[in-house]
Amino acid sequence: MNYRKKPSSILGNNIDKTKSYIIVGAGISGLLLGYYFKKAKISFKIIEQANQVGGILKTEKTKFGLIEKAANGFIWCPEIQELCDDLGIKILSPRTESKARFILKNKKLRKIPLSIFDGLKLAGAFLKKHKKPFVTLEDFGRFYFGDKITKQVITPAFAGIYGASLNELSFPATMKKIAEGLNETPYLMGALKHMRSGGSDLEKKKRGSGTHSFERGMSELTEQLFEFLSDDIELGIDGKKFKESSENLIITTPAYVSKDFFEDNMYELLNKVRYNSMISSTLFFKKSSFKKFKPGFGCLIPPNEGLTIIGILFNSCIFQHRVFQEDIISLTCMIRDGSIDKSIISKSDNEITEIIVKDLSEIYGNIGFPLEVKTTRWEKGFPLYSPDLYESWFEMDEILRKKYPNRNLFGNYTGDISIRAMSQAAAKFS
Repeated sequence: MNYRKKPSSILGNNIDKTKSYIIVGAGISGLLLGYYFKKAKISFKIIEQANQVGGILKTEKTKFGLIEKAANGFIWCPEIQELCDDLGIKILSPRTESKARFILKNKKLRKIPLSIFDGLKLAGAFLKKHKKPFVTLEDFGRFYFGDKITKQVITPAFAGIYGASLNELSFPATMKKIAEGLNETPYLMGALKHMRSGGSDLEKKKRGSGTHSFERGMSELTEQLFEFLSDDIELGIDGKKFKESSENLIITTPAYVSKDFFEDNMYELLNKVRYNSMISSTLFFKKSSFKKFKPGFGCLIPPNEGLTIIGILFNSCIFQHRVFQEDIISLTCMIRDGSIDKSIISKSDNEITEIIVKDLSEIYGNIGFPLEVKTTRWEKGFPLYSPDLYESWFEMDEILRKKYPNRNLFGNYTGDISIRAMSQAAAKFS
């Protein structure tokens, strides 16, 4: 097949270690880049318009436990391990009871895979020969796994990661390792082997063990990076004042902010990057409120279940230290607001809580009202990894190299949405 090899997720000219750079934005991508630049002795400074660092990655401490405003963890990789060892941060492994993954079927939690017949369908997928490139994830899912597994498993799984339906998501953008593998072989088994190739036995074991975090939550990472980079960060500085400057800028802000550093085609391409509106609500309940709670990592909720929430994370099962009392359960429920008028995200906290409690009651029976709820709205939460965005990476990379040689772009919309992938991209400079 002919899937194009994606450019580096740091779009633009290659980083020249002999030059000095201004990193615009102190979110997680800017902080990671700063860390690895400092280790590589590349001259730089980070400027941030806000008076704090970390961007959307924040942990809040409440009466009953910890709440993550955005990512609840990361997939382990050697780069993050080395960074954490260097900063003196202990990585928190998931609890044993978080191994089970569930999917909702007829308002009941079912372990994945759903049945022996679904297992046979998965096995049959390895025998199918890939004949033409897939544009969307829906194309990929339907070809290999059929409608049922695509709707019941793949759709809710990727909705939880990217906040979008499969027909909106680009296959090579979201499954780039498998796409690269399918360039070498027409069979899914071979592509999966390509995806899993490389890495030590420890890396494979850790990667397979699931999501990791930190005892004090994800903010522990941004706090320690800030401490390490404190002499290199200037807060309260609007990066746009460098728009006409000849300084070398690496812009790590979201696309809707980064566009103002450019004109013409580059401005238009960044302006077209779509973002999904997401709501994350963390709720604390007494364990006794749930008569049939099954411990695990969480539950995917397919659209055909007719609920508003698209997934549930069982926080108190995944990590220690997420609740402060043993008789408390912590759940994070995700909602995607795909409406044109943003009718859900504009609701009050109480209205959103009522929607979530109603949905949870359909799954678990009458659970009563939570002890505490914290709701976070992201009107522009996740960049939409659409076929258009995938094509724009190549176009933006070329324009930057030719027209803006002293500009680079790096963020969760430039090719790597996860902390793990962004760490690996930034670590190449160390």
